[in-house]
Amino acid sequence: MNYWATQLRSSWEWKEAFTVWYDHSPNVEVAIQGFGRWCEKGDTIDHEAVKSALKTMRNWQEEIINYHRCRWTNATVEGRHNRIKAFQRRHYFICNPDRYKSGILVECNRHRLSS
Repeated sequence: MNYWATQLRSSWEWKEAFTVWYDHSPNVEVAIQGFGRWCEKGDTIDHEAVKSALKTMRNWQEEIINYHRCRWTNATVEGRHNRIKAFQRRHYFICNPDRYKSGILVECNRHRLSS
């Protein structure tokens, strides 16, 4: 296997190891140890994108591990925020503020309307 194929495979395995760690760490102590091992594995990969990702992950280590303390995220809020921004891009010239507000409410609660 050539150098680039090896780099690609090791980077992909490293990325997948993060998903496994994130989903399967039962408590904070195990999460801290697993995160350290994951970072050490990333240090062995000689690629700029991996080094950049490691720097970011280490800077946000406390926040990432905090998920394992209480097991909740702000994904719902972020998802609704993205829907609102997409709605704004699609309906930029709505002049009626009531219609605009109603459109956002429908967009953010579409899953409830289909049930």
